[in-house]
Amino acid sequence: MDTRVLHYFIVLTQVGNITKAATALHTTQPTLSRQLKELEVEVGAPLFIRGKRSITLTDAGILFEHRAQAILNDLAQTKRELKNNLTGLAGPIRIGCVESKVSPFVANWLATFQQQHPHSHFSLFSADGNTIREQIDQNQLDIGVLLEPIESAKYFARTIPITETWGLIMASNAALAQKDFIIGSDLQALRLLGPRRSILKNQIATWLRLDSDTLRFQGDRNLENNVLPLLLDHHYYDIGIDGILDFYQNQRLTFVPFSPLSQTRHTLIWRKNHALSPTVQAFIDYVTTQIQEMPL
Repeated sequence: MDTRVLHYFIVLTQVGNITKAATALHTTQPTLSRQLKELEVEVGAPLFIRGKRSITLTDAGILFEHRAQAILNDLAQTKRELKNNLTGLAGPIRIGCVESKVSPFVANWLATFQQQHPHSHFSLFSADGNTIREQIDQNQLDIGVLLEPIESAKYFARTIPITETWGLIMASNAALAQKDFIIGSDLQALRLLGPRRSILKNQIATWLRLDSDTLRFQGDRNLENNVLPLLLDHHYYDIGIDGILDFYQNQRLTFVPFSPLSQTRHTLIWRKNHALSPTVQAFIDYVTTQIQEMPL
């Protein structure tokens, strides 16, 4: 398949009109129409619904648009990496990171690595662990920094000895805000929010010696900012980590830890059975060295 035709397809989906697409691509309308019909024959499915003034995508076309854009993005990235690596380590490092106590360390690692390799370029993506894993699986991120536990069958991992304590984040005037710690029975009647990862929810229930079904989560979230009004104004309680309050410093919020003490460490992950660019591999090696020098 000619990748040029994939580009033509993407342009048409963006403008929605074959005449405008032909003009943007500096080709003729009959030539563009013929190439797109040949594309439909090659993929074996109709991709367009052709109207009098506009063109819309079929269900197959929507799926193909996603795949075509991913192919073009991968090709462009590969070309950049091959070109840049001729002059040493260069090119992108696509990294996802949770918002936690680990964030300043990740920033320092990126800054120091880029000083050593000025032609490198990083894309830093803030998200929860679920989204980071999904982006790695879809090849939209190279590496991730998130909280344990992780699925060891799918990812290589390096444990980072930076610990977070789990507990309840709530409004400072909430009744439970005056407690020294939270136990499992305290959660029974609360309107709970929490992390999206099922593996973490099960871990939380184990810590609190509860059946996981007794934790009545009424919502979940990835990052914290948009749920703050629910905590402050609507009497919700969020199960989270103490490091969150380093990001969202608000005197109207408080954190109370669980009892028994419930803690997790961070981990650096990347996908198994997947080729990394020399720059990404060098960054992983650099971070691994930094982790080994950290106190346990």
